[in-house]
Amino acid sequence: TMMAMQKSVASRGAVRASCPVASLRPSTPRQAAFQPATKAENAARVVRASAAMVADEGQVKLSTVEYDDDSFKLPAGYHWYETMMILNSTLSDEERDKELAKFEAYLNKEDCQSINALVRGRARMAYPIKGDWEGIYVLYTYAAKRQTAKNIQLLLSRPEAGSESKLLRHITFLKC
Repeated sequence: TMMAMQKSVASRGAVRASCPVASLRPSTPRQAAFQPATKAENAARVVRASAAMVADEGQVKLSTVEYDDDSFKLPAGYHWYETMMILNSTLSDEERDKELAKFEAYLNKEDCQSINALVRGRARMAYPIKGDWEGIYVLYTYAAKRQTAKNIQLLLSRPEAGSESKLLRHITFLKC
């Protein structure tokens, strides 16, 4: 039996030796496989995705500015930003819309351009935040100056009196 096991191991080793490791690697380099999409591809994808998401019943689209990437150029000093907010799930639709209208008014006051809001709806979170397992997800996409983005972070991190419990989490990203 020991002799049979050694033959079995030897035969497996021979099979492995005949399969070069290089053949297991992808044929294209990693950099070529993960090329970022162009701005035109991203713009088309955003418009298609937002139109598809609005078709669902539980999602509301507040404001949308659709543009052709060739004709719309950002002014000097402006960059694309995304702000994701998670609101308390106990808010009614009217309270939610009032909070989002305040945020949109602030974006307009700060001279942000191409403001696009997408209410993703209620969803269960991976962990509780302030005792809540569910939240209302809202995604804002807009063009703003860098200082405006910093001011938005300050505004959201220091809510006004009475609205502390309405906003559970927020984050703002610079889109590349």
